[in-house]
Amino acid sequence: MTHGLPAGGLMAAAARPDDTVAWGSAVLLLLVLAPVLVATMVRVVPGDERLVVSRFGGATTVRGPGRVLVIPGIDRWARVPLKWEPLDVWLEAVTRDGAVVRLKAIALVSVSDPERFALRTAPHPSAAVSVIVESQVRRHVAGLTLAELAGSASDPVRAPADVDAAVGDWGLSVSLLEITRADVPLHSVLRWAADGRRPS
Repeated sequence: MTHGLPAGGLMAAAARPDDTVAWGSAVLLLLVLAPVLVATMVRVVPGDERLVVSRFGGATTVRGPGRVLVIPGIDRWARVPLKWEPLDVWLEAVTRDGAVVRLKAIALVSVSDPERFALRTAPHPSAAVSVIVESQVRRHVAGLTLAELAGSASDPVRAPADVDAAVGDWGLSVSLLEITRADVPLHSVLRWAADGRRPS
């Protein structure tokens, strides 16, 4: 027999321990999940990369270097390396005095506009950049005699504005274009000598 407590009060009093356990479990779960959520939202961007982030498919922003906060399921992001490995290109070209030479050129390509690079519609443009580099080196060699080419083989090939404009469509820039090796096949030398051509 109880005095002074209605039946509803007894039920509420009995329910209180269960409520405490539920709240405790929720807090414990939150404490466990919080570090996991933070770990999925934080990205560490090194100095030679940038993170291009788009929220809800809207305007993009370039973030980094350092710690960057993103929201999975809401943000979409892409890592963009600012520096490429040196690009080696092998090609054949003809000098002004008719000698056919086989050349190795090296180009230093970097990302000048991470946002444009990330939003490009074409696949990775390394093959297209190689074609542009080949074309520029051929134009350069066509203006030199064989002797002039031998004397300037270690000089950088000046990349004119149209080269930067072409690769600029992908957010790229060519900082160096240099011929590192020039081989003259024997048949080319014989033909060049038979034609009576001499370097000027």
